[in-house]
Amino acid sequence: MHEFKINSISALLELISKTKKEGHTLYFRGQKRQYETIMPSIDRDGLLESEDKLFKEFIIRNPDEFKGQRSTFEILTKMQHYGLPTRLLDITTNPLVALFFAVESDNETASESGDFIIYAIPDRFIKYYDSDTVSVVSNIVKRPSNKLDISKIARKLSDQESKEQWINRFNRHTHIKYLLHEIKDEKPYFSHVIQKDHLQSIWCVKPLLNNRRIIKQDGAFLLFGIDGTKRKLADYKKAEFQPLRYQVENKVELREQLELLGFSKDKIYPEMDTTADYLKDKYKKS
Repeated sequence: MHEFKINSISALLELISKTKKEGHTLYFRGQKRQYETIMPSIDRDGLLESEDKLFKEFIIRNPDEFKGQRSTFEILTKMQHYGLPTRLLDITTNPLVALFFAVESDNETASESGDFIIYAIPDRFIKYYDSDTVSVVSNIVKRPSNKLDISKIARKLSDQESKEQWINRFNRHTHIKYLLHEIKDEKPYFSHVIQKDHLQSIWCVKPLLNNRRIIKQDGAFLLFGIDGTKRKLADYKKAEFQPLRYQVENKVELREQLELLGFSKDKIYPEMDTTADYLKDKYKKS
């Protein structure tokens, strides 16, 4: 956690202007308290072990929601929207949206500092929803936790082995063959080549703007690969970009300022039940 504290919108904008880097794009995340880690929800409570079951059971119970949908990434974004733990982490292109989440409050976090996270992501790690790399990493979700382990596959067999020979050998690995099968079910034209580094990276993905919440929140996602084995998510420490974390103070005043700028709960969460709750709180007599 950096010593710099965000206590005004002007301080936030000053911080962002100092963080810009050529060849990188800034993305943001806000949390109402300072959690120990900034990881996807699938990484909690031992759920990663049953990720493939969660994915399939959710579809079994809601078949009409996913009828005709073949993109695993798009299925994951819908599951994330409904609160199912996934290997996605919500981020935004709009720092004021992230600040809104950092100053959100409930009875438990009213007196706690918020958490504002900046990601300066190299442009080569930013992909669109339909990219082949996104298909590769998204389809990890379908494999059982003990059926995707590449930790023992060395980078090179010998100095005489070319990069192309190594890639071919990697793709002949049984676990990779099964992953290829999952990918080709989604993309029949997919070439029979998976890069090991792609599986072990964290990717920023620009999603389809196909629901109101993503649109209102200027949403994007971090998609986490694996760390050698499916039993572990890709690690920030090995990634090409690190989260920069800042403490958020003065939450009540910042909430009021954000509302004046149009960042209120009913705008960020545009569903009707949220709008109803917002209006009840706004007009009830104290």
